[in-house]
Amino acid sequence: MTLISRAQNFEDVILWRALKHINDGSYVDIGAQDPLVDSVSEAFYRRGWRGVHVEPIHFYAEKLRIARPDETVIEGAVGQGSANIPLYEIEGTGMSTGKFNIAETHRLNGHSVKKIDVPCIPLSELFLTHIKGEIHWMKLDVEGMEQEVIESWEPVEVRPWIIVVESTEPNLPVPNHQAWEPQLLAKGYEFVYFDGLNRFYVSNDHSELKAVFGPGPNVFDNFVRGTEFDLRVSLNAQTANADMLAQQVEQVRAEKQTLAQQLAIASAENEKFRQQISGLKLQNESYALQLDRIYSSRGWILLTRLKKIIPKSLFKNTQHKSSKR
Repeated sequence: MTLISRAQNFEDVILWRALKHINDGSYVDIGAQDPLVDSVSEAFYRRGWRGVHVEPIHFYAEKLRIARPDETVIEGAVGQGSANIPLYEIEGTGMSTGKFNIAETHRLNGHSVKKIDVPCIPLSELFLTHIKGEIHWMKLDVEGMEQEVIESWEPVEVRPWIIVVESTEPNLPVPNHQAWEPQLLAKGYEFVYFDGLNRFYVSNDHSELKAVFGPGPNVFDNFVRGTEFDLRVSLNAQTANADMLAQQVEQVRAEKQTLAQQLAIASAENEKFRQQISGLKLQNESYALQLDRIYSSRGWILLTRLKKIIPKSLFKNTQHKSSKR
């Protein structure tokens, strides 16, 4: 079955390569944003996996709730403490951050920035409250807050099989993993793959998965880009619509031909009726001419005069006697 990749940088392709043998798996997507656009989890959701999403922006959290009613959506951030923290919303993007300096950079680059307060939950509490069983992959896309998320992990011993961390400066190919990677490695993870944007880590408890990492997404992963898939669906729908219209055109042509045949039959019958009417008119004219001849004949004129001279009673008696004979 072809994988439909919605992720920004084919993260879902790499994860699926490693975990496709798992049925009904589980994930934690921190910084999930949209349920479809650039979503790492959407391909897994299609295959029956379910998980937990953390998204601090209400607009996207609500979209996730609507699109994934059978999943957990935490509207907030992950980090140290349990109080609200300031978040700088970069409207209309996935670049919202809890870091003031990063937000200022975005503002200087022309983005609209709005400061809001959002709830914050430690990663340890998320694991204890919302996770039952294994976590097969966890993604961190937290725009500069990676260290805060990792530091909030203790003291829980939950270990996702694979962790994917966006590990470059926002909108730049500059690595930023040096500050937080040592803590992740100390928790029993090994770095296995870098895709230019994200770094992938495999738990030492599942070192057998390391063998699938190495080459980037390729033809043997049997995937199609989500936008390409959507285009195919759209083209198929348009083709189906064109076929339906063609069938309707053929149906109209057939109905037109049937009507033309019915019209020809009706026209022939009409001509027949016209000829019959014309014959009746000629016959009527013949009868009228005969009557005119009778009315103008001497016999008829004489009879008319006799009726005026002979009394009606006598004329009737004469008719009566004549009938007896």
